[in-house]
Amino acid sequence: IFLSAGPSAPRHATGDRRSWPLVRGGGGALGAAMTALYENLRQLITVIDELRDVGLQKMISLPRIVAIGTQSSGKSSLVESIVGRDFLPRGGGVVTRRPLELRLVHLNTHEYKEGDAWAIFDKCSDKKFTNFDDVRAEIERQTDLVAGSNKGIVNDPIVLTVYATDAPDLTMVDLPGITRVPVKGSDQTEDVERLTREMTLHYIKDPRTIILAVLPANQDMSVSDALQLARQVDPSGIRSIGVVTKIDIMDQGTDAAKMLRGEEIPLKHGYVGVKMRSQKDITERKPVRLALEEEKEWFENHRVYKLLPPGLVGTPVLIDKLTTILFRSMRRFLPEIKKEINEKRRSVQDRLDELGEGVPFEEFERVQVMWTMVTDYCELFKNTIRGKYDRKLQRYMVNLPQGQGLSGGSQVRKIMNDFLCDYMDSCITADMSDEDIDRAIRMHEGDSLPGFPSPDTFEFLALPHLQKIAIPSVECVHNVASSLDLLAQRIAHAVFRRFPKMAESALAMTQNIIQQEKDNARTIVEQQVACFTGYLFTNDPQYLCEHGSMEPMYGSQQKPQQQEEEKKDPTMAEKTIQSVKDNSQALYQQARTMVQQQQQQQMKKQGQRYSGPFVAEIRKRLDAYFAITIRGVRDSVPKAIGFYLVRAVQDKLQFELLNTLNQKEKLAELLGEPPHIMEERKTLGGQLKVLSNAAAVLTRDPTLAAIALEAEDEEQRTAPPP
Repeated sequence: IFLSAGPSAPRHATGDRRSWPLVRGGGGALGAAMTALYENLRQLITVIDELRDVGLQKMISLPRIVAIGTQSSGKSSLVESIVGRDFLPRGGGVVTRRPLELRLVHLNTHEYKEGDAWAIFDKCSDKKFTNFDDVRAEIERQTDLVAGSNKGIVNDPIVLTVYATDAPDLTMVDLPGITRVPVKGSDQTEDVERLTREMTLHYIKDPRTIILAVLPANQDMSVSDALQLARQVDPSGIRSIGVVTKIDIMDQGTDAAKMLRGEEIPLKHGYVGVKMRSQKDITERKPVRLALEEEKEWFENHRVYKLLPPGLVGTPVLIDKLTTILFRSMRRFLPEIKKEINEKRRSVQDRLDELGEGVPFEEFERVQVMWTMVTDYCELFKNTIRGKYDRKLQRYMVNLPQGQGLSGGSQVRKIMNDFLCDYMDSCITADMSDEDIDRAIRMHEGDSLPGFPSPDTFEFLALPHLQKIAIPSVECVHNVASSLDLLAQRIAHAVFRRFPKMAESALAMTQNIIQQEKDNARTIVEQQVACFTGYLFTNDPQYLCEHGSMEPMYGSQQKPQQQEEEKKDPTMAEKTIQSVKDNSQALYQQARTMVQQQQQQQMKKQGQRYSGPFVAEIRKRLDAYFAITIRGVRDSVPKAIGFYLVRAVQDKLQFELLNTLNQKEKLAELLGEPPHIMEERKTLGGQLKVLSNAAAVLTRDPTLAAIALEAEDEEQRTAPPP
């Protein structure tokens, strides 16, 4: 069952809030409290119904009460007892084949005669039904129109508003009962049980829905489909109410006292037992009002039920409980609904702003649209590379595909920072032996006088390693261009989302510009690398200081000259010590001479002509010059790529796009919106209208804020202490 009231209903005076006989608030403080409750309920019901009527229910869930139960559990009879009218279709098998959203509006007896009642269907709102037999016929007609005349079941609700002086302010949706076996010869499919269960779950899975589980008293509660589905979506039972029907046809000697007290399966809102009209009463057209009086008398005279605490039996008790629960639910969720409306409204408006107002017809307006989008595209492309924050263009960022890793300027900088980083700490002479260096020196002496190494030796040893930087340099150009291409694709799909053809054209032109500037940058980079590898030169002060002459090679061998001390007449001990020193020195010089002779003989055998210190100096110079070259290339190549590729693309992009796209014959084709964009704009426009109307409904009545504050205060008072 689903609670609210239609906005087209005539509003009754507040002085006759309790004139209908089903609910009696009594006098004194209790009566005044109940009257205030119903006054606030009327306001909330009106607001929620207006929100539902403007279509908000399709986007945001609204508080409601939904009745569920199995086929023939008595839901339809319960609805008629609450309405006070006999108007629902009757018959064997499945009768309720479409959900019936029944809105009840209480009429003031000060303005209407006692017993006045009429009904209006949502599909034919201009026709007023005063004969409720005609209402039954119209329900059957609308059911057959959608579900067919052969017992088919369809989840398409019928909306019916009933105005009556003896009806409460409620709206109830009578769902088709859960059916286990399809009727033979009907349109019901073999999975009719799954269909009816899914329809029931569709209504009750919303956490803002109060579940009214209807179960017959002559059935075991543990096998009740209604309670099973309620526990499935509400395991704690905090938003479920139980209604025990057919309480008067239980086996003799049994009663439903334990069920009503919630001793078997407890629910937060408890259970209410009701006695409805029998099939004989329905056939004989016994008035519902008389049946309610008999229900009251039956419970008061029953040996068991008359001893139960108040609030467990009777249709009036059920109506009071539904009213109170609905009021609290509406009051509790109203602030959340208002917040969701504002958030949804903002997101829909942002998307509409992004889609624009549609394609204009005038040529100058088309040019303006194209000009604006191209400018936004180029600015977003440029600002993304430079890392500049642009508030105006942030709305496009929502539509950018979220890929992993860096993008834009961060990605370009990462590529440039990683360029040749593997060569920074490498030594090219690590794999060269002294024999290799000596052999290279002698190879380039030619027929000249030996002992004078040629500079070609240095180039011969360094060039193979210097040439290794050519391929990474070209790859760096390709990687930066690929990063720009990927960035252009992401931005084009975001900015030109409305116009796929313009997105394709702009992206193709951008890729052509990137390709042209990549070729130019590649040529320049290759020439720069050729300069580093083809001409050996440096002004590096450290290199010139440490390796600009042969002095460092010999400096390590020079020993500081010892100043001769003034000769003194040696003593006998000094003469003895000096004699020992002279003998040791002679032995040392003799051993050194022998070692040098052996080394020279070995070098002659191996063919090595140059000494170790000379070869070591050549090794140091090769490593130092290679490090200088790597440092220079790591600086110059990224600069060339940044200037001749990245900056060149940014400078040429906007001019080339505007110059090419600003043609009358092209604009008509490029600005053609696909059907799904036009449909999306239409849908968003409808949603924005619904949300705007909903916001107007909530802000129109200032008393709603006071009601919401009352709910917060009550929750704080009833909340358990920490």
